[in-house]
Amino acid sequence: MGYVVYALMIAIVAIVGFAIIRPIFSNTVYTDVVPLNNGILFLFIAVVTGLLLGAVLLELGHLVGAKMGHYEVTSWDCLGVCIKKDAKGKTKVAFSGFDGITGETKVVPTDVKKSNPRHMIYMPLFFFLLEVVACVTMMVYSQTKATAGNIAWIWGYVFSITVLAISGIIFLYDVFPAPLDSKNDGYLITILTNETNVEAYNQMLVAEDKIAHGFPAGATPIYESVTDFTARVNDITLYEDLKKGDFVGALKILEYTIACKKTVSGNIYHNAIAQKTAILLYTEPLEKVKQFYVDLPLEDKKYIAGLNTGACVRAYILISGLVEDSLSETETAMDKADSAVKGSGSDKKPIEEKLIVDAVKKVLARHPDWDLSSYGFGAKDEEKKKDATAEASSEKKEEPAKTEENDKKDK
Repeated sequence: MGYVVYALMIAIVAIVGFAIIRPIFSNTVYTDVVPLNNGILFLFIAVVTGLLLGAVLLELGHLVGAKMGHYEVTSWDCLGVCIKKDAKGKTKVAFSGFDGITGETKVVPTDVKKSNPRHMIYMPLFFFLLEVVACVTMMVYSQTKATAGNIAWIWGYVFSITVLAISGIIFLYDVFPAPLDSKNDGYLITILTNETNVEAYNQMLVAEDKIAHGFPAGATPIYESVTDFTARVNDITLYEDLKKGDFVGALKILEYTIACKKTVSGNIYHNAIAQKTAILLYTEPLEKVKQFYVDLPLEDKKYIAGLNTGACVRAYILISGLVEDSLSETETAMDKADSAVKGSGSDKKPIEEKLIVDAVKKVLARHPDWDLSSYGFGAKDEEKKKDATAEASSEKKEEPAKTEENDKKDK
């Protein structure tokens, strides 16, 4: 869906640029009043203004909406300038990355059941509506003045429509009703119509804030009715179980997600299948799990083979090493391990790393002759063997000298 929204954004810019602005730049009546070079500079300033105004209004809407919805704002980021509170509650300003088209507002609910995140979605739209009214008013006024003979006012029209177009594509991305490559409110709109999702979303925000400040996430509810948001809350307990080695508890949570195939997105469902496959291959008798893997639908196997998540990498290592006995495919999975683990998030990363190491060790136990030293497995053992061999050979060289010396002593 990201390609769709980007195509729409480009289409808006192209229509405004070629159908509205270009004819003005081509008209000597207007360029005689404002030279072409100045007009291009004027347009550049309008683009920058549209970007800044759109970003500020969007993130300001999130900030005001958070206060209205009874949330505590822990950090507010607009175009990389971040104002945040540290663990001691002190406010700091710094430059940082963000997950969103123009910035990111991180919040914590004051009450998990009563805090309403919908205000953070609707307030940016309200601010954008105000911008639309202001820009349209300026466009009409400028065009009226230009028609009345004051030609220079046409550049006020160009400025207004450019600002509106740039801000418009920012808000188009934000309200597009699908998950994109960065956080957007449109996806939240489709999810937060369900009150269960609202509470799950708040639970998730609380847990993420604790983890961000170095504290344990604490006990979170496990939802049997799984949606994309309740799945994210369930993941907190799921990874705690995986960390402790409680695979029975982890499988129970995964089964809830698998049973709710119709209410979760494809990625959530297929990743749950990948998690289950990895756990079964690690814990159950191989012959039993082989049949489970053979019976998996082709779309599940393709998702696992995509190696886009830590669970997929683990599952593919175990499938390649235990089911298919393929060293080359095991190495293919290992090549993707780093990028997959990085994408799992800072809280899950150490757990995923350990689980992948455990998976490789299980494969090497079945195939002790496989050389995975280039990935950091078996390298130390090889060094020990070389040291032992060298030590043994040196002892053999010393033996004749020792024997001759002993013979002299005996004589």
